[in-house]
Amino acid sequence: MQLKWQRLVKHAPWGKRAMPRGGQLDGYFYVMTGRAGATKVFSDVWRSRDGRQWDLVTDNPGWGKRCYPDVEVAEGQLVLTAGQDLRTFYNDVWRSGDGGVKWERVCANAPWQVRAGHHTHMLGSELLLFGGARNSVKRIFYPELWVSPDLGETWSLRAKLPADMGRAGMQVVSIGETLYFMGGDHDRPVFQASWPGRRNDIWRSTDHGETWELLGHAPWAARTGHQAIAHDGRIYVIGGHVRGSKNQRWRQFLANDVWAWDPKASGDDAEAWTKDANPAWAAGTTGGLPGKSDFHLEAREGRLWTFGGDRETLSAWPQDNDVWTADLTASAA
Repeated sequence: MQLKWQRLVKHAPWGKRAMPRGGQLDGYFYVMTGRAGATKVFSDVWRSRDGRQWDLVTDNPGWGKRCYPDVEVAEGQLVLTAGQDLRTFYNDVWRSGDGGVKWERVCANAPWQVRAGHHTHMLGSELLLFGGARNSVKRIFYPELWVSPDLGETWSLRAKLPADMGRAGMQVVSIGETLYFMGGDHDRPVFQASWPGRRNDIWRSTDHGETWELLGHAPWAARTGHQAIAHDGRIYVIGGHVRGSKNQRWRQFLANDVWAWDPKASGDDAEAWTKDANPAWAAGTTGGLPGKSDFHLEAREGRLWTFGGDRETLSAWPQDNDVWTADLTASAA
């Protein structure tokens, strides 16, 4: 694998932001929510067919200013869960069936506690909600998995997870009916890295999340803010916040590494990841980026796509509003 990265847009009109959420619906990429700096939170929905030209769908979606929710696309609808506005944490669910123009709050007070930094995932017809945390200083983490059969209207607790799986910033993907849960943090407060709480572990569930098995630890460094996606039977992990070098272990660094894993071919060997020879975002080249975290990741037309992201290490900025692609088909040729 040797990906070649191309920046399509340096400054998209939706503005620089950390952790834009979104997805793909009816041929469009969607970008919404996020944070810029220490105080700015977004309340908007944008879409694009090609990642270059963007249209504002709405700047009044009903759910207000919000960052660190999660968004899923299912049955022709956009589904937004929870998140925060830097002071208030939420446990509501909003849906849009018209491409993000109008939003309806379908659950005002879910049975799970308010939270941000959680992860949602569609598995078949079920919406799964993992972990997350409340509060920014004395954070409370939730080692639990909730499930909704009706896109967020009603919920039931499927599993109390092992205590260590109560974290934020993790990633969850599926291949077939198998779920994989990886990485994340136990940072407390949210703006200070807890190195013993950073993870590179890989957990697996083959029964829709009822029980979990720790497969081991990946060769990529423990991290949070990374992004993962499953595409054509392989799992890709990109970027995130990692610990500094031996002489700077107190510092956070921004990763630009790209890792791929084929669970089936490796027999679910958690150590059998392959690191791409090229760093993400053309790092080390003219115009490239050193690394970043909390971007949005999609796969389409044999390519990986990243949108926006966070480049902060010690301060609350900077962020990006760029769009990059990497051709997976060329790397496999």
